[in-house]
Amino acid sequence: MSYFGAPILPAASVSLSVLLQTGDATADQFLDHFIQIEQTAIISDYGAANRVVAADLLRTLSQEIPAAVCYLSHDVDVEEARELLSASIAHFDLAIVALRDGNENLGIIGAERLPQVVREINELIHVWEPIHDAAISVLNEPRDLDAAMLVYASADPMLDATYHLLVEIEAEYSNPVELLQSDMLNLEVSGRMAMFTQRIAYESCRTWAGEGNEEMVADLHKTIGHFEASMEGLTNGLPELGLRPAPTPEIAASLDEIAQDWSDIRRILDAVSAGETTSIEDRTALYHLLAVKLHKIEELEELYQDYSKRVY
Repeated sequence: MSYFGAPILPAASVSLSVLLQTGDATADQFLDHFIQIEQTAIISDYGAANRVVAADLLRTLSQEIPAAVCYLSHDVDVEEARELLSASIAHFDLAIVALRDGNENLGIIGAERLPQVVREINELIHVWEPIHDAAISVLNEPRDLDAAMLVYASADPMLDATYHLLVEIEAEYSNPVELLQSDMLNLEVSGRMAMFTQRIAYESCRTWAGEGNEEMVADLHKTIGHFEASMEGLTNGLPELGLRPAPTPEIAASLDEIAQDWSDIRRILDAVSAGETTSIEDRTALYHLLAVKLHKIEELEELYQDYSKRVY
């Protein structure tokens, strides 16, 4: 199975400390799908486009890793969870180091030169290192509860940290003269949708496993609502927020494809959030459908990125 268009290598074979010191010789095998997105018409320089894409990826990975840990730890959809966890760890390692030091194979040209962004990246690396090690521990021993709990505890702070880094990079590198506000909003909403799929996967897993509480159930309801509102806004528009309906037939078709199996996902989520007992089959289906939906939303993001490059 491939992930983001690139072969999956075992995450356990990738040492973060080695990456931080020397870079990874297999780097060009990761993130190719993202780095090849042609955003140069909306970003001030060639390498900046790839920096924004890599930073946006980190936000989604911050939720994809806890979700995969939860499903793997609870012996649900083990093969897919193990594969996604391995890939997600490796992608996070590669993206964060490339953002700091540059990686010509990934189109990120030169080390980061802006002091504030460098500080943000180094702070995120410092926070990520023990999470990386804990996630590897779960890969090697899914019953390592202490490691799993450390990863779970990272879900909220890592979401905040990766989003803050994304905002910093967008502020420093994006060119507002060449990018309409409506286009930026479309890109932001579609990017958040990708993250929401994995946030839903994580919160629902903790809930059906009996490890959540009332606050987590409430958060799950909110995340579902945010996802549905985002999907509705991108499809039909939300004029009061400046969000326009799908601007091309291709984007409309992509949104329709994303919506097609949402009713099946929502049925399982409603049972989970209501405290009902869910079968292994439903738990497996939920995780798989959310993983598939993540891939479809990533394709939607590409379409919005392409659309934003049109000549005004």
